[in-house]
Amino acid sequence: MKKIFPLFLVLFFISGCEEMLLGPNEDNPKSNFEALWNTLDKSYALFPVKKVNWDQLHSFYGNKITSSTSQDELWNICSDLVKTLDDGHVVLFNKGLTNATFSTSVFSRPLGDFNLDFIKSKYLDNVQSAGDDMITYGKIKPAFSNLKIGYINIIALAASSKRQHWPLDLEKVLNDLSDSDAMIIDLRNVGGGLKTNVPIFSSFFVNREFTYFYQQEKTGPGHYDFGERIPLSVSPNTAGPTFTKKIALLTNRFSASAAEHTSRIFKYLPYATQIGDTTEGAFGDVVTRGELPNGWTFLYPVRLTKTPEGICPEGVGIAPDIYQPNSKQDIDMGIDKVMNKAIEHLSK
Repeated sequence: MKKIFPLFLVLFFISGCEEMLLGPNEDNPKSNFEALWNTLDKSYALFPVKKVNWDQLHSFYGNKITSSTSQDELWNICSDLVKTLDDGHVVLFNKGLTNATFSTSVFSRPLGDFNLDFIKSKYLDNVQSAGDDMITYGKIKPAFSNLKIGYINIIALAASSKRQHWPLDLEKVLNDLSDSDAMIIDLRNVGGGLKTNVPIFSSFFVNREFTYFYQQEKTGPGHYDFGERIPLSVSPNTAGPTFTKKIALLTNRFSASAAEHTSRIFKYLPYATQIGDTTEGAFGDVVTRGELPNGWTFLYPVRLTKTPEGICPEGVGIAPDIYQPNSKQDIDMGIDKVMNKAIEHLSK
């Protein structure tokens, strides 16, 4: 079983989860497996874009289960099943929430390519916080550029410990950075959050109203049973300042879910450039929780997300305009190559 070191990401994903769905009451290895497989079969929204044969997987993994299958063996079988979906919103938890299996393969990637404390000490002057400490901001030190470049980092788009819509504090942030010629917005390691915070955050940087995604919710047990398209739109903030000068949006492979919705919005802005690595590729929405007879729980999305052109970026992510990898070794050597590339780009 995998330790749940990234559990905070799950908390971001389930901020608005639906009512918990319960499986059959009989607690035996086969019943638990069937409850997991059947719930996903009828309710999971992303089968149309996942290259899996769910029926074949049922036979393959189900045939490994007998009446004498231990809980550890069952855990490994169920974990292998959910991993085939490679979905950042699918997670299996044990009863005590002390272990979890994450379906996504992103957590197998090396960690450490981003360090906010390092950025604050090396690159920034006048470091401040806002939004219940969800926002860190400042100005790039003059030694790095002849221009006045602002910097904004957010920890996540989830609710803070005090309120949901802390991005409204960007009004103060942009007032403090009002003399900036350009802006760096850092979404690296932003693992998700409230989708309602996406248009609020982005409204401070867009210059027009537009629809950036459409979503469809599962309405029946078939893999293609969906309701009408629901538009996700954003419009400029009219109650305070906006910033529509040159922007560098920084992402990495741990920029997921709500951070990817934000990245998609910035693709529509001609003055914004995404720099770094491709985002995770986790676009399912309305994350729902199911429970197995043995007390294990699992998360899964029930909405399918597509661009206005009909393309689903699930499992693909939002690719940067300028690819610039970073590594823990770079940080340890006192270099953030993504920050350097962003400053270079904005200073042109």
